[in-house]
Amino acid sequence: MVLAEDETHLNLLPHVRASWTLRGLRPQVPTPGKNRQVTVLGAIEVTTGCWVYRLGRRRAADFIALLRMVCQAFPRAPVIAVICGNDSIHHARAVTRYLESHPRLELLYGARYSPHDNPTERIWAALKNYVANTAVTWPGRLRQIHSFFRNRSPGQMPGTAAPWTSPWLPPGYEQNFWNAA
Repeated sequence: MVLAEDETHLNLLPHVRASWTLRGLRPQVPTPGKNRQVTVLGAIEVTTGCWVYRLGRRRAADFIALLRMVCQAFPRAPVIAVICGNDSIHHARAVTRYLESHPRLELLYGARYSPHDNPTERIWAALKNYVANTAVTWPGRLRQIHSFFRNRSPGQMPGTAAPWTSPWLPPGYEQNFWNAA
Protein backbone atom coordinates (compact mmCIF):
# COMPACT_ATOMS: atom_id res chain seq x y z
CA MET A 1 0.00 0.00 0.00
CA VAL A 2 1.21 3.50 -0.80
CA LEU A 3 -0.26 6.49 1.02
CA ALA A 4 0.41 10.21 0.81
CA GLU A 5 0.28 11.94 4.22
CA ASP A 6 0.18 15.55 5.28
CA GLU A 7 -1.24 17.82 7.96
CA THR A 8 -2.97 21.18 7.99
CA HIS A 9 -4.25 23.60 10.60
CA LEU A 10 -7.75 25.00 10.94
CA ASN A 11 -8.79 27.87 13.18
CA LEU A 12 -11.99 28.75 14.99
CA LEU A 13 -11.97 32.21 13.46
CA PRO A 14 -13.23 32.00 9.89
CA HIS A 15 -10.96 32.48 6.93
CA VAL A 16 -12.52 35.41 5.10
CA ARG A 17 -12.46 35.01 1.35
CA ALA A 18 -13.96 36.99 -1.46
CA SER A 19 -17.68 36.42 -1.74
CA TRP A 20 -20.81 38.13 -3.02
CA THR A 21 -23.19 40.05 -0.79
CA LEU A 22 -26.38 41.93 -1.46
CA ARG A 23 -25.94 45.61 -2.28
CA GLY A 24 -26.12 47.74 0.85
CA LEU A 25 -25.55 44.84 3.26
CA ARG A 26 -22.23 44.36 4.96
CA PRO A 27 -21.35 40.80 6.01
CA GLN A 28 -20.83 40.32 9.73
CA VAL A 29 -17.71 38.42 10.74
CA PRO A 30 -17.76 37.65 14.48
CA THR A 31 -14.36 37.58 16.09
CA PRO A 32 -14.36 36.07 19.57
CA GLY A 33 -11.59 37.02 21.96
CA LYS A 34 -9.46 33.92 21.46
CA ASN A 35 -8.72 31.86 18.42
CA ARG A 36 -8.38 28.09 18.68
CA GLN A 37 -6.57 25.79 16.30
CA VAL A 38 -6.78 22.11 15.44
CA THR A 39 -4.36 20.13 13.30
CA VAL A 40 -5.88 17.71 10.82
CA LEU A 41 -3.54 14.85 9.95
CA GLY A 42 -4.56 12.74 6.97
CA ALA A 43 -3.35 10.08 4.56
CA ILE A 44 -4.84 8.99 1.24
CA GLU A 45 -4.21 5.61 -0.34
CA VAL A 46 -3.20 6.68 -3.83
CA THR A 47 -4.97 3.97 -5.86
CA THR A 48 -8.27 3.45 -4.05
CA GLY A 49 -8.77 6.84 -2.43
CA CYS A 50 -9.20 5.34 1.02
CA TRP A 51 -8.83 8.26 3.42
CA VAL A 52 -7.62 8.06 7.03
CA TYR A 53 -7.57 11.21 9.16
CA ARG A 54 -7.24 12.38 12.72
CA LEU A 55 -7.82 15.64 14.57
CA GLY A 56 -5.12 16.58 17.04
CA ARG A 57 -2.11 18.83 17.41
CA ARG A 58 1.14 19.14 15.48
CA ARG A 59 3.18 16.73 17.54
CA ALA A 60 4.82 13.33 17.20
CA ALA A 61 2.23 11.56 19.40
CA ASP A 62 -0.62 12.52 17.06
CA PHE A 63 1.42 11.52 14.01
CA ILE A 64 2.07 8.11 15.59
CA ALA A 65 -1.65 7.79 16.31
CA LEU A 66 -2.33 8.43 12.61
CA LEU A 67 0.22 5.75 11.67
CA ARG A 68 -1.60 3.31 13.99
CA MET A 69 -4.88 4.15 12.27
CA VAL A 70 -3.25 3.52 8.88
CA CYS A 71 -2.02 0.10 10.06
CA GLN A 72 -5.53 -0.75 11.31
CA ALA A 73 -7.09 0.38 8.02
CA PHE A 74 -4.86 -1.98 6.02
CA PRO A 75 -4.31 -5.03 8.27
CA ARG A 76 -3.43 -7.44 5.44
CA ALA A 77 -0.93 -5.23 3.62
CA PRO A 78 2.57 -6.73 3.92
CA VAL A 79 4.20 -3.30 3.52
CA ILE A 80 2.71 0.16 3.97
CA ALA A 81 4.73 3.02 2.49
CA VAL A 82 3.70 6.47 3.71
CA ILE A 83 4.98 9.40 1.67
CA CYS A 84 5.20 12.41 3.95
CA GLY A 85 6.83 15.81 4.06
CA ASN A 86 9.97 16.76 5.90
CA ASP A 87 8.21 18.19 8.93
CA SER A 88 10.08 17.81 12.21
CA ILE A 89 7.32 15.61 13.68
CA HIS A 90 8.09 12.99 10.99
CA HIS A 91 11.71 12.79 12.18
CA ALA A 92 11.02 12.81 15.93
CA ARG A 93 12.73 10.20 18.11
CA ALA A 94 9.36 8.80 19.21
CA VAL A 95 8.39 8.27 15.56
CA THR A 96 11.73 6.58 14.83
CA ARG A 97 11.24 4.21 17.80
CA TYR A 98 7.68 3.45 16.65
CA LEU A 99 8.88 2.61 13.13
CA GLU A 100 11.59 0.29 14.49
CA SER A 101 8.94 -1.74 16.29
CA HIS A 102 6.65 -1.84 13.20
CA PRO A 103 8.72 -3.22 10.31
CA ARG A 104 5.86 -3.32 7.78
CA LEU A 105 5.47 0.46 8.04
CA GLU A 106 7.91 2.62 6.11
CA LEU A 107 8.15 6.40 5.76
CA LEU A 108 9.34 7.98 2.54
CA TYR A 109 10.18 11.66 2.72
CA GLY A 110 9.19 14.05 -0.05
CA ALA A 111 11.04 17.15 -1.10
CA ARG A 112 11.14 20.00 1.40
CA TYR A 113 8.71 22.85 0.69
CA SER A 114 7.06 21.24 -2.34
CA PRO A 115 3.35 21.02 -1.57
CA HIS A 116 2.54 20.64 -5.28
CA ASP A 117 3.99 17.11 -5.09
CA ASN A 118 1.61 15.95 -2.35
CA PRO A 119 -1.99 15.16 -3.39
CA THR A 120 -3.30 15.74 0.14
CA GLU A 121 -2.58 19.46 -0.27
CA ARG A 122 -5.51 19.69 -2.70
CA ILE A 123 -7.75 17.94 -0.18
CA TRP A 124 -6.74 20.55 2.40
CA ALA A 125 -7.59 23.31 -0.08
CA ALA A 126 -11.06 21.81 -0.60
CA LEU A 127 -11.53 21.47 3.18
CA LYS A 128 -10.52 25.08 3.81
CA ASN A 129 -12.85 26.24 1.04
CA TYR A 130 -15.64 24.21 2.67
CA VAL A 131 -15.26 25.97 6.04
CA ALA A 132 -14.40 29.43 4.65
CA ASN A 133 -16.69 32.37 5.47
CA THR A 134 -18.48 30.41 8.20
CA ALA A 135 -18.61 31.61 11.75
CA VAL A 136 -19.36 28.76 14.13
CA THR A 137 -18.58 27.66 17.66
CA TRP A 138 -15.58 25.43 18.33
CA PRO A 139 -17.68 22.22 18.43
CA GLY A 140 -19.34 23.42 15.23
CA ARG A 141 -15.97 23.82 13.51
CA LEU A 142 -14.99 20.27 14.49
CA ARG A 143 -18.34 18.99 13.18
CA GLN A 144 -17.70 20.80 9.89
CA ILE A 145 -14.37 18.99 9.49
CA HIS A 146 -15.93 15.58 10.16
CA SER A 147 -18.85 16.42 7.84
CA PHE A 148 -16.47 17.31 5.02
CA PHE A 149 -14.82 13.88 5.11
CA ARG A 150 -18.01 11.94 5.86
CA ASN A 151 -19.70 13.32 2.74
CA ARG A 152 -16.94 12.14 0.38
CA SER A 153 -16.72 8.57 -0.80
CA PRO A 154 -13.37 6.83 -1.39
CA GLY A 155 -14.11 7.13 -5.12
CA GLN A 156 -14.39 10.91 -4.88
CA MET A 157 -11.20 11.46 -2.89
CA PRO A 158 -8.77 10.82 -5.81
CA GLY A 159 -10.78 13.33 -7.84
CA THR A 160 -10.25 15.90 -5.09
CA ALA A 161 -6.57 15.01 -4.75
CA ALA A 162 -5.89 15.08 -8.51
CA PRO A 163 -8.67 17.16 -10.07
CA TRP A 164 -7.31 17.19 -13.63
CA THR A 165 -7.69 13.41 -13.81
CA SER A 166 -10.98 13.24 -11.96
CA PRO A 167 -13.60 10.83 -13.31
CA TRP A 168 -16.27 13.27 -12.06
CA LEU A 169 -15.35 16.00 -14.56
CA PRO A 170 -17.02 16.26 -18.00
CA PRO A 171 -15.10 14.92 -21.03
CA GLY A 172 -12.60 17.38 -22.48
CA TYR A 173 -12.03 19.19 -19.18
CA GLU A 174 -8.70 17.47 -18.55
CA GLN A 175 -5.50 19.42 -19.07
CA ASN A 176 -1.95 18.23 -19.44
CA PHE A 177 -0.21 20.18 -16.67
CA TRP A 178 3.09 18.33 -16.96
CA ASN A 179 3.88 19.05 -20.62
CA ALA A 180 2.47 22.56 -20.82
CA ALA A 181 4.60 24.90 -22.90
